[in-house]
Amino acid sequence: MGGTDLMLMLAILAAALWLLYRSLWKSRGTCPGCPGNGCSGKHR
Repeated sequence: MGGTDLMLMLAILAAALWLLYRSLWKSRGTCPGCPGNGCSGKHR
């Protein structure tokens, strides 16, 4: 595994962790259309 492969792998891993953080922890699991109090099921 060369240096380029290692850098590419780290970039993909960092992007995946950032997306996971953004979707789970930062928004506390709410969907994009919710005001932040959880889903009421009305917009489904």
